[in-house]
Amino acid sequence: MRAIPGKWRATAMAGGVAAMLLAAVATTAGAATVAVDCPGTAAGTDREFRLSTAVASTCIGWGNGGLDAGVAGADALLALLGPGYALIDRTDSGGPILNLTNLGQRSGSWNILLPAAPAGFIWGALVMALQSDEAAFNPDWAAFGLAPGVTSGGWSIASGQQSLSHANLYGQLVPSAVPLPAAGLLLVGALGAIGALRRRKRS
Repeated sequence: MRAIPGKWRATAMAGGVAAMLLAAVATTAGAATVAVDCPGTAAGTDREFRLSTAVASTCIGWGNGGLDAGVAGADALLALLGPGYALIDRTDSGGPILNLTNLGQRSGSWNILLPAAPAGFIWGALVMALQSDEAAFNPDWAAFGLAPGVTSGGWSIASGQQSLSHANLYGQLVPSAVPLPAAGLLLVGALGAIGALRRRKRS
């Protein structure tokens, strides 16, 4: 299993505005998409997952076994992503959020109808994971970081390998309002006191 590189998080945050502009340009220009393979190795004996989107996604992790199999709440990808991330939807859970065509096959399309985040939060980075049947080839799942504003695209698993079992959508919960730090409150108070002193001198 591969740990998520810190570079991805920094790039996702720093390049958010540029990525959104690129997404708009790509969408307007037509059906041009960028395909990203995960894990992206040259070996012909492993399983390759692919996500095709208007703005390139990022392969951020992969592993063997089920993402959320076994113990309730145990999710290998959530453990990699760290605090602040939550499972938004799983394609076979009956939810209308993450929609995939051709489950049980090796290619199709997908789209997201993102719900409102819990009160006091907004959705930050989104991660989509593809889970295949567990047999013969590894890895059994791969996770892609979606560029800001990307909510649809295509998916595939390399020819001759097992089909797609399901897909998971994860989101980072970010506080919607950052409270003013205590130091800021003290500064505001100090400026008010200075203003009051000046008014006294003038009077």
